[in-house]
Amino acid sequence: RLIFTLPNADTDGRMLIRQIEDFVARHDNARAYTSLGQLRYLSCIAQVNGVVGNSSSGLLEVPSFRKGTINIGDRQRGRLKAASVLNCAPERVAISLALEQLYSPSFQASMAQVCNPYGEGGASDKVVAAIRTCNLDSLLKKRFHDLPCA
Repeated sequence: RLIFTLPNADTDGRMLIRQIEDFVARHDNARAYTSLGQLRYLSCIAQVNGVVGNSSSGLLEVPSFRKGTINIGDRQRGRLKAASVLNCAPERVAISLALEQLYSPSFQASMAQVCNPYGEGGASDKVVAAIRTCNLDSLLKKRFHDLPCA
């Protein structure tokens, strides 16, 4: 089964949207969504074998689910990437080879040890805990100092 989340409706995006819609119309095992929203999208990631595209989500969120990402093209060039991210050129053969690697037993076995370089969540709890340990009174009180007159 294939799930597509549609790209933005810019010039190149419109072309991809048409191609995706044509593909979905011909394949009963494929569905396309303009947007799944955050909760449905993250729930979907938990259920899939991997993510294919050039979205930052493949680098930021997907590794936390211990899933592979095929990152097509250079849109995300220069960003930190987990070991679960496979880069490939925007060419049919390169994408096919990346899919073979994604589904390979050795790559799938390596997903259990994936570390997301962007963290594993819980940042807001850590920030709240750090703030609670600070003496905010000393930070919030104005202090005045007498300056000697010359």
